[in-house]
Amino acid sequence: MKHFIFALTALTMLSCSQEAPRNVAELCDDDPSTSYAMPASRPCRVVFDGFDTPMRSYRVYSSGEVPAADPAGWVLSGTHDGRKWVELDRREGCVFCSRFQEITGRIAEPSNYTAYKIEFLPREEADTVAVGDVRFYERDREEAWSGFVYPAVDFEVLDPQTEGAAIYATLVQDPGAYVRYHTRKVAEILFYSAADTMNTVGKIDYTLKDYAGVSAKSGNPAETAIVYSTQHIEKSARESLYKLDYETRGVLFHEMVHAFQLEPQGIPAYSQGNMSWAAIEGLADAVRTVAGYHDYATRNTNGSLMSGYQTTGFFCYWLTQTQDKDAIRNINASMRTINPWSWDAALKYALGEDANEQTLWALYKADKTNYQKR
Repeated sequence: MKHFIFALTALTMLSCSQEAPRNVAELCDDDPSTSYAMPASRPCRVVFDGFDTPMRSYRVYSSGEVPAADPAGWVLSGTHDGRKWVELDRREGCVFCSRFQEITGRIAEPSNYTAYKIEFLPREEADTVAVGDVRFYERDREEAWSGFVYPAVDFEVLDPQTEGAAIYATLVQDPGAYVRYHTRKVAEILFYSAADTMNTVGKIDYTLKDYAGVSAKSGNPAETAIVYSTQHIEKSARESLYKLDYETRGVLFHEMVHAFQLEPQGIPAYSQGNMSWAAIEGLADAVRTVAGYHDYATRNTNGSLMSGYQTTGFFCYWLTQTQDKDAIRNINASMRTINPWSWDAALKYALGEDANEQTLWALYKADKTNYQKR
């Protein structure tokens, strides 16, 4: 995923943008937990410069502040010369479904603009406007996925009196939209486009429950049920709201993969420790890692592809960084076509006939590079 993070500069006043600061540090650090607040009583404008190729899409992230401080919308403009600005996209009535959440915009008519300006629109009665991050992309991140069919979501809190339920409400303002967002993100990592053949996930029952655990998935792709522990929410929130966001999204990514992923053919069905189990749980953690919600630096290379979960998942992630960026998509696709399925056959399908399970694992163990940057 290529996006642009800008070199930080001293604030520069532009007459054309009425003293709009350039490349604000908090908006350019790839970290929505460091927010930038602007008084709502005057134009909330920020300029981003240093571009040498056309941008085709962008994202605005909510902050960790209260929802009332979120922008209600914005106007994106571009310039070639720093004097004349062309309006490129306008958003109104924006509502972020959670803290640290993005809204993606498209630049319908890209050009070699050297700078972009965003004017954020405050909410009614708001004193400040706070934004977590702004990121620009060379490719249109919506094009291949505009036809994605989102499932219905039934959200329920079984134990509303718990501290975990209250904390979750602080993090997530629209649980239905939050879950639907993650369904598409999972599909984007497992498949090439919304046109690919994938499981039809028609409904997701998402429940908060007070129990001593983390999360669990049940049901089938047509109607999938996910339970998330309020006790785990409380533990994850002790460090910060952002840490809770990291864990909550990570757990949701893992469980949601089980609804969308294909399953190995011609081998014994899922059972603790067998090949189906290792493939299914490993691929779920691989997707979680690609999404940025597993710490690759904690990897354990003492196991094998049969170890499942993080051990297998980090290896699959490593393949996307060193062998083929589409390795996870191709391993997933191999489960539709290879019968009987095996890791060695899947790796050959994904990477070519010269791929060898043991050779790749040895290369992975020897590679000490941390390919994950957050």
